[in-house]
Amino acid sequence: LTDEERVFLNAAYLGDVGIVRQSLEDSAESSLNVNCVDYMGRNALHLAIDSEKLDIIEILLDNLSFNCIEEALLHAISKGATKIVKLIIEHPNFMAGEDKLRRMGGGDAFFRLEEKSQFPPDITPLILAAHYNNHEIIQMFLSRNHTIEKPHPISCKCQDCVTKQNYDSLKRSRSRLNAYRALASPAYMALSSPDPIMTTFELRQEMMKLAEVEKEFKSEYLNMVEQCMNFACELMDLCRGTQEVEAVLSESDEGTDRDPLARLKMAIRYMEKKFVAHPNCQQHMTSIWYGSEMGFLQSLNGLMQFVYLILFLPAIPFMCVLYIIAPGSKFGAVMRCPVTKFITHTASHMCFLILLSAATFRITESSFAITKTDDMNHPRYNHLTYEEKIQSLLKETLRPASPLVTNVQICIVFWVLGLLWIECKQIYSSGARSYIMDYYNAMDFAVLSMYLSSYVLRFFTEIKVREANRSFNGTYRANALLHQKNRTYFDVFLAEMKDARNSPKNYFMEASRFQWDQYDPEIVSDVLFAIANVISFARTTQLMPAFEVLGPLQISLGRMIGDITRFMVLFTLVLFAFMVGLHNLYWYYGAQKIKMVVNGQLVAVNAAKAFEGLQQTFFSLFWSMFGQVSINDITINHPKRDGGEHYHKPRHCMTMDGERSKLYCADGPFTDGEKNESDSPQMVNSTALVETVGMYLFGIYHVVIIIVLINMLIAMMSHSFEDIQTDCDVEWKFARTKLWLNYMDDGSTLPVPFNMIPTPKSVLYGWHAIKFFFNQDNVVEEQGRHKRQTFLKTRRETVCKNLELKPDETSYSDIMHRLVKRYLFKLERAKDEKEIAKEGHGNLRADDVEIWDPTQNDGPPPPIPEVPSRIPFATPPIPEEDDDGKSNMRLPRRKGGTRSHNRRLSSANLPIATTLAIPQLDAIQRSQKLLDMRLQQLQANHKETNRLQDDVEFIRRLMAENQKGEIVNLVQCLKPQPKPKPANSISSQGSVPNAHNQSNAIILAPSINMIPGSGLVTIEREIEILNAGRKMDRETFDSGDRFIKKEMRRKQGLEEDESNL
Repeated sequence: LTDEERVFLNAAYLGDVGIVRQSLEDSAESSLNVNCVDYMGRNALHLAIDSEKLDIIEILLDNLSFNCIEEALLHAISKGATKIVKLIIEHPNFMAGEDKLRRMGGGDAFFRLEEKSQFPPDITPLILAAHYNNHEIIQMFLSRNHTIEKPHPISCKCQDCVTKQNYDSLKRSRSRLNAYRALASPAYMALSSPDPIMTTFELRQEMMKLAEVEKEFKSEYLNMVEQCMNFACELMDLCRGTQEVEAVLSESDEGTDRDPLARLKMAIRYMEKKFVAHPNCQQHMTSIWYGSEMGFLQSLNGLMQFVYLILFLPAIPFMCVLYIIAPGSKFGAVMRCPVTKFITHTASHMCFLILLSAATFRITESSFAITKTDDMNHPRYNHLTYEEKIQSLLKETLRPASPLVTNVQICIVFWVLGLLWIECKQIYSSGARSYIMDYYNAMDFAVLSMYLSSYVLRFFTEIKVREANRSFNGTYRANALLHQKNRTYFDVFLAEMKDARNSPKNYFMEASRFQWDQYDPEIVSDVLFAIANVISFARTTQLMPAFEVLGPLQISLGRMIGDITRFMVLFTLVLFAFMVGLHNLYWYYGAQKIKMVVNGQLVAVNAAKAFEGLQQTFFSLFWSMFGQVSINDITINHPKRDGGEHYHKPRHCMTMDGERSKLYCADGPFTDGEKNESDSPQMVNSTALVETVGMYLFGIYHVVIIIVLINMLIAMMSHSFEDIQTDCDVEWKFARTKLWLNYMDDGSTLPVPFNMIPTPKSVLYGWHAIKFFFNQDNVVEEQGRHKRQTFLKTRRETVCKNLELKPDETSYSDIMHRLVKRYLFKLERAKDEKEIAKEGHGNLRADDVEIWDPTQNDGPPPPIPEVPSRIPFATPPIPEEDDDGKSNMRLPRRKGGTRSHNRRLSSANLPIATTLAIPQLDAIQRSQKLLDMRLQQLQANHKETNRLQDDVEFIRRLMAENQKGEIVNLVQCLKPQPKPKPANSISSQGSVPNAHNQSNAIILAPSINMIPGSGLVTIEREIEILNAGRKMDRETFDSGDRFIKKEMRRKQGLEEDESNL
């Protein structure tokens, strides 16, 4: 920078209009560059914005280039200077440059190579204003038709996206992040979107996908996701009445009003938990849940609600019948209430579980069983009649005698069909995609599929059994023989049936399951029925969120299932690794069998039973986690060591159990030679290495699985439970709302199995559907569109009619406009409160602070002068380089004279902020401490300077005394008398103080000792030495004088700095 440019920049910062105008006028003649920048890249307009000098800004806008103006505009936006931003964008130079840039196309800022700006090239003024959430500046640019273009999807393969990705991938990611940060600005969404809540939901979904793809910026995207959620909750919080809440929750993305809870369902689908759990939303949901018919339940306590529930349960079947007959009656309105539907469906589910328990425990069947004809005369069956004994014997011997489909099974079939009808209606109303997304629906689908498969197999088996019974007439003949008490022929008949069982039909006459095939249809049916029963009872957990105590537990259980699923990945890897290693180690021994005598019987056992094949190895490792496999199960049974022999050896040997075992074979005991040959130590210990390595692997497996992985799973589950408990209220309300919505839709009023009965209403709906399908009558659609009005709107209209009030019919757009205005007012109030809090601390300058001492001043302390609302932070002056190359901070001086920088305002008698503006009391105290430290340093330097002056004076006197002493010594040296002592010679000089005589003696002693005996040559030499000493003393004195002057200049500079401060 030249001197003119330094003067120009400092004048722009200090607000000196005269210097700025004069510099601009002389710029054509001088070497002044009006677009010059300082060492931080700040131009004159930038500095003027820092000091908020509007007159200077107006002058500079007329002379600076468009690039400088654009850069200064971004700086003004970052400072939040609304007036300056408005002044810049309304200036003709900026408008002309903007129009020129728009006509030329502007180019893509992504490929801009200049990086002199403090902002990235993709940052536009509107984007920067959105980053700071300044609604006033955002509105300025929106009114000028500025927009923020939404980035292309991250998976976009267009030419522009591919080029940017290949050019600079990091720059592309940063540009996308900046754009979404601006789009997620609450002020920008409120001012630019006609539906801010919908925009919030969509942005959240996009940014959550980006957070999953761009892991590097995941935290930034998640913070913006949370910001969007808070904005939606703030808008919901600004609703002042039920009408506004109802309008917000009923607006759907299609723009229709067919569903009064369309927006709420969308929020649940997008997992907007805080929005759903908002108090306004929950209060509206609670009003709909209880309705006008059951609203009294909301005011009852828990005990009274339980008593009412007990009294209500017996009346459910009668109310269902009344609803079928007269759906439009008072009972029909009660049955359509969501809480009533929940109670009836819950009671139906409990009845279904009771039926499943009855079918599982076979309560309808007798608890005694007669398997043989001889048992019919047993005393313990004397309480039974003869007919009961016959029926019990037939059920245990012949399969057709036991009915497969009982009355309980028939009831279960009706329940399953009713549940299937509910699921079909749900798929039709919500769509297949939404149906699949709910894992409870997947559970219902699996349960119903298994129940239907089970009963299909059961009916198939029933048909086959009846066909076999008709072929042999087995039950009739057996029943006749038993009634005739011809038990001998009955046993013969059973023997004949067993002999003819090789035919396919005879198979279905056998009653003993031990004689059935493992894949018998009835066995498979029981397996499917058992699994479905487990899931049906687990399905009850869906009802737990309806209760505040049980809801968080159900949510924690679902979260822990996810943890277990993630844990199983690592667990399967470790389990498979050890399974492969141990199987590779024991594969030979697991396949070998040896004969051993166990409890007096000869049995064939595996040499390594725990690792017999991959399947057995897997089971052994899995159950070992629960302590079901001992260390003895993994040892190898050696045929020689454990007293056995290979199964396929020609001589099958065995051992007799006991403390002392002996080896035997089929043709007698071993001879001594045979025993010695077969029982060699090498052959007995042949499996020692395998057993040792196997033991170590098995031990390491237990350490890894039990100590490490199991405790890791416990820690993961504990962490999930703590997360749920931290946000327990939001999680529970969100889950409860999902449960409530299942009962708030029209339809499915009757519980199972009453929903299988056709009602007049269903017939009417079917007729309208057929009529609409063939005639395409739009009247039916319009009637259906306006039919689904909540009772809240109807009740409000009734109240308005009774009070002769005009109902306020407001559209959704009007309500959103109200909410946006309230939000902007809220931002304005928050801004004003922030400024008031900032002004409360007081923005005082250093020269406005006076030390008031109550001991020296009478009366109260002087008042603190008022300060303008905005005093900008000072920018340090432009550094200059001194002659020696060191940077020195200097204020520029105007040519032709000096100008004081501490001028005061005439109105408020306040100084203009020049070099220091302290906004808070802490900063004032900190500055005061710095001044105290500098004052102490100046005082110490002053003392040091005085000490140096005293030392110089002392050196001068000492030099004079030394010269006199040396002359006396030289004269005495010419005399033949002995040399005097230095102490006497020095003490004779009475002009030197005693304190200095001792030091002089110490200094002169070496010089006197160095003088030789006598002679003229010696005197000349001494004179030369004396002249050299005088020259050295003169140089020392000059050096000390220069040091003193330098210290005086430094002291003077510090005093000037202190006075300036």
